[in-house]
Amino acid sequence: LTVKIDTSKQKVYGLDRVNLQEHIYIVEGPIDSMFIDNCLAAGGADLTLRVSPDNVTYIFDNEPRNKEIIKRMYDVIEKNYNIVIWPDDIQLKDVNEMIMNGMSTSKVEDIISRNTYNKLSALTKLSIWKKV
Repeated sequence: LTVKIDTSKQKVYGLDRVNLQEHIYIVEGPIDSMFIDNCLAAGGADLTLRVSPDNVTYIFDNEPRNKEIIKRMYDVIEKNYNIVIWPDDIQLKDVNEMIMNGMSTSKVEDIISRNTYNKLSALTKLSIWKKV
């Protein structure tokens, strides 16, 4: 449950612990953000920051059949952000599920690092990954 007192503000979790001078990761859920260093949760909405797109990686849930997530992924790629596109051998929905199923945070971070794309490579990978 989220409460928004000022509707002109974005819903963001983790601003109190993120360093905007370092590479930033953005996930969908607050619990997911607790397992990744320097990570924010977008609270289910698009998040815009005043930092270079090169310095930001979006990590969406592993839901290749979700039309809304696919649309948001295309939007992020269009804005030149880095994006994680999960490999086919990962069947779990998100970072939290990976941790709950016994994966270490270093293993999750390694998967994220090896599956981060941008620009044309991101568009190509996303067109293969999506199922809608």
